[in-house]
Amino acid sequence: MAMPFELAGIHSAPTRLGQPNGFVEPSYEFSSNFDRVHASQDGDDGMSGETVPVEDAEAMDSSAADADIDAEAGVRIVEGIGSFGAIEFSSLTAKDVLTTEFTSLQAAYDYYNEFGRIKGFSVRRSKVGRRTKQGAESEIIWQIFMCSREGERDGKHMQRKDRKKDPRPITRCGCEARIKVHADDASGRWFVEQFCDNHNHPMLDARFRGGFETVGFEIKDIYNAIEKQRRAGATDAESALKFLGTLRTTDSGIFWRYSLDVDKRLENLFWYDRTSRYDYSVFGDVLGFDATYGRNKYKCPLVIFSGVEHHMRTVVFGCAILSNESKASYVWLLRSFLEAMKGKQPKSVTTDGDLAMKSAVSIVFPDAHHRLCSWHLLRNATVRVGRPGFLRKFHLCLMGDLEVDEFETIWTDNVADHELEDHLWIVEMYAKKHSWSNAHIRGKFFAGLKMTSRCEALNMQLEKFIHNGYNLREFVEHFQHYLEFMRRRELVADYKFAYGEPVVKTKLEAIEQFAATVYTREVFKLFREVLMLASNVRVVSTKRTSACVLFEVAMYCKQRSWAVSWAEEDDEFSCSCQWMESFGLPCVHMVGVLVYLNMTTIPKGLILDRWAKRTKQPRAPCDKTRVGEIPDAAYMSMHAAMLDDCRELVSLSCWFFEDYVDVKTRLAKERQSLRDKHRQRLGVPEEASRVSVRDPMRARCRLCGKGRHNSRKCQQSSMWKNIDSFEAGAAYESMEAGEGGDEYYKFE
Repeated sequence: MAMPFELAGIHSAPTRLGQPNGFVEPSYEFSSNFDRVHASQDGDDGMSGETVPVEDAEAMDSSAADADIDAEAGVRIVEGIGSFGAIEFSSLTAKDVLTTEFTSLQAAYDYYNEFGRIKGFSVRRSKVGRRTKQGAESEIIWQIFMCSREGERDGKHMQRKDRKKDPRPITRCGCEARIKVHADDASGRWFVEQFCDNHNHPMLDARFRGGFETVGFEIKDIYNAIEKQRRAGATDAESALKFLGTLRTTDSGIFWRYSLDVDKRLENLFWYDRTSRYDYSVFGDVLGFDATYGRNKYKCPLVIFSGVEHHMRTVVFGCAILSNESKASYVWLLRSFLEAMKGKQPKSVTTDGDLAMKSAVSIVFPDAHHRLCSWHLLRNATVRVGRPGFLRKFHLCLMGDLEVDEFETIWTDNVADHELEDHLWIVEMYAKKHSWSNAHIRGKFFAGLKMTSRCEALNMQLEKFIHNGYNLREFVEHFQHYLEFMRRRELVADYKFAYGEPVVKTKLEAIEQFAATVYTREVFKLFREVLMLASNVRVVSTKRTSACVLFEVAMYCKQRSWAVSWAEEDDEFSCSCQWMESFGLPCVHMVGVLVYLNMTTIPKGLILDRWAKRTKQPRAPCDKTRVGEIPDAAYMSMHAAMLDDCRELVSLSCWFFEDYVDVKTRLAKERQSLRDKHRQRLGVPEEASRVSVRDPMRARCRLCGKGRHNSRKCQQSSMWKNIDSFEAGAAYESMEAGEGGDEYYKFE
């Protein structure tokens, strides 16, 4: 029922019909036990701070009188979390909540917390009432639990001038949803005195509902839970292939392919799962891959295919183990990758410049633009030339925002000043300028990926999950654990984006707020930098043609100008700087024109789907889960509950040997039965007869014949002699902050 009232310092909120979201005034429900509160108050229960107007109390008592008729028969008693199994929280009504009693205050909090988790909001504790009678001081007799988005942020925190970091997203929006529980001295239980379930904000998606307390493991538990391989007469390679086969019982989209040499030894192995394939379908326009050694006991090269997702984080598309880094091995790998991805080729590929990789990319991905890693080029320039003056100009040619004629002038003068016209490496790099120079790559989409540092960062993070002595089966298993770890971080990033909105920082509030609703948080921050520079853009001239309107724009106090065209009929923009084509975000010149035209939104043609927050939101046609989605909070909750039961089962069954044998036998039968059920549900065919596959040979350097390194890192290679402090100081400086890499974003 909705009524004006004042109870325990809680006032009815003003109507919100005038607000854009159209939420109505919250209505409060009172339990049939409301008269018990007045009875206890009339007896001076010592409640401090309770004031109830007479007219409101009479109205409340009369409204609750009819509910007392069958109150005793309809009361549900909740003793704690163990009682939640019999409660269908998703279908609870206000009457159901009001006729619930709890054996303790903690049980009441757990009940409302679970109610909020199912509904899609989080809960926090609020005001309490305590006795003031002598001898019972500080005893809690009532408490309010409310939605965590109750209240408003203090204005003084929004207007600080000494702020160094961006303010945290605004999460408090004045929500009135709450529940108040009161102690009953007669029964010793807690009953619901007041309940309001009106929220003025959207509920969270089901995939975000849960918490760390529902997760059944931490990072350290991954190490402790490593199960040693049981060979059962099979080779290491056969065990790895069998493990990939068992993954099909839970992931019907897993794919793997391998090749054997003349001695039937495992030569190459490539695999990916359903989530990786879906990620490639969304973010596969940009591809990077690199090879690393020492991640398995055979020292075989490990190749990870990766890209950039909508949170500017690294996403993995697949993984492979090769016997060597020959051209034939890379051609086999890229063709297997292309077949697995249904023939979708990337628009651009970034590698470290290995000749075998380059040849394979040109054969398998002929339409993709191949880019050389900027970091490797700077390192090679340091090794080959090593002159500081040349390196500064080379870095400008490599990363600077130059036109082609400007590049040619700077390059020619730099080479001439240092008399390097006949240097073989200089001549070779100039011939490959279309693979590394910003001036010649402009307009090719790379999503900001200019180096393989993301691949290097992945290899560094793998050390937390994979030891150098792992065999193939252990490697594959722990690599999948690593992928789950990465994807849960993506889910956390999605949650942080969904919970709260960024604080407006520019004067162009309308377009900034629109961008905040479209882009993910990290991409929005990049766009906001562009927006802040838009005030420096001035429109020099305009010219209308039959097809479009041409704007000549320039930056403040800069002589250089750019041409922006606007097809008014189709609402399409383009700029001569080609930043939109290269990165996928509107350039500062386009944004300046948008401001000049008084636009408050970003045209659809300037919003690249891969950067949008809803990029991975489409639903799968076969079920109600998101395509490529990792196990959500519901799965993890069930997983945690099952782990608790299994821990006790293991503890009890290991006291006596006969119990151990009996339980282990029954578990084996149940495990096999569940595997068969999964195969039937997913339509997975029965396992074929085992193919004899021998273990791979240990990889060795083709220069010195020793293991644990490749030819590029061999001490006999002159390329690695006389490396100065450049490598020590700048090698992985870009990866100290995580996995983002030293991406180069320039908006001027």
